[in-house]
Amino acid sequence: MIRSAGRMLSVWLVPAVAAVLLVPSPAGAATDPSGSNATTTATAQRVDPEALRRLLDPIVAAGAPGAAGRVRDEFGVTAAASGVADQRNGHRMRPGLHYRVGSLTKPFVATVVLQLVADGRLSLSDTVERWLPGILPYGSHVTVRQLLNHTGGVPDYEALVVPGLYGSKAGRFRGWTPRELVALVADQPPDFPAGTAWSYSNTGYVLAGLIVEAATGRTLGQELARRILRPLRLRDTFFPVNAPWIPGPRSRGYSLPLEHEDGPLLDITVFNPSLAWAAGNLISNLSDLERFFRALLSGRLLAPRLLAEMTTAVPTGQPGFGYGLGLSLIDTPSGRLIGHNGAIPGFINVVLSSEDGGRQLGVMMNEQTAPPAVSEAFDNAFITLAMGLLQGSPPATASTRVSLCATVRVGTISP
Repeated sequence: MIRSAGRMLSVWLVPAVAAVLLVPSPAGAATDPSGSNATTTATAQRVDPEALRRLLDPIVAAGAPGAAGRVRDEFGVTAAASGVADQRNGHRMRPGLHYRVGSLTKPFVATVVLQLVADGRLSLSDTVERWLPGILPYGSHVTVRQLLNHTGGVPDYEALVVPGLYGSKAGRFRGWTPRELVALVADQPPDFPAGTAWSYSNTGYVLAGLIVEAATGRTLGQELARRILRPLRLRDTFFPVNAPWIPGPRSRGYSLPLEHEDGPLLDITVFNPSLAWAAGNLISNLSDLERFFRALLSGRLLAPRLLAEMTTAVPTGQPGFGYGLGLSLIDTPSGRLIGHNGAIPGFINVVLSSEDGGRQLGVMMNEQTAPPAVSEAFDNAFITLAMGLLQGSPPATASTRVSLCATVRVGTISP
């Protein structure tokens, strides 16, 4: 959810540790646990746990309190962490800790919307005005599909609420209703005529969440729980509207003060997350996030027709990087990677999967607004792991690295 402005893309990162991250596989062909051969190759290699930790260490050395990573492939799961989850007591970071996932909420919300389409409760061609009369002056021109793929032109409200989070205790604990968030930008003209361009909009997902509630008569949290969290047994995933604490076991979250590029970090763990709502309210961990994407991409949550809709990309202006219905789509010479990033005060994370969900990576750190050196180290770890998902194929090109950097930056705002 929150967007990083003015930060240069780490375009030419060629991870030096890539060679030591992998070790040769046992003799014989590997078998994907899902039964698919799409991501299995004779040259597949398993991830070395100690090398994964060494890949995370530079993030902490650059100044982040802690970082964690997790890789799932045909050899099983490798997880590691570096640094601390809590600077007050020195408790170490661990891969299974709960944290705020920010915009990784969006694929969950988009999935619920598509399940309602499958149930005949709404249509992707329905307009905002159809479900939320009068909420936008131009609501009759914006469709549900355009909300989900960020082509609706609805201005983003984020820059109007995040400074208050840093400014005072009252701002940090203020509760926002979804309609109040939309009202912050409702009187602004659209950024462009709906369907003519692409621009990331958290407001669009707040509108999508309101449409879920209008179509079902239940809260968005109830629909997420009954349609995704309970069926998939995501016991470490929560949608805590107006609840400021992160349930344990947790990592604390940190950030630089506003308009600072270095200096002591603020502990910004505890705040009212209602400012994010359907755009970024979830709390989870790397394991649950990977399980969700695995279920989604293997067809457990959506019929093939709707999964195809979800994974149909619109151009974002960055070659190789497209956006579907709540999904980031990176097309490379070695195959497609699917997932999302998330950034919210306290945390940055990204989760990507191979197209069939058979191979996955997740990386998080407990610092959101960070110095350039921290961001570069995070990019380095993420890109190395992402290139590893494509192992056994031609090497990732410079353009692939650009697309991967765009993925981790999209939708992130530095207040």
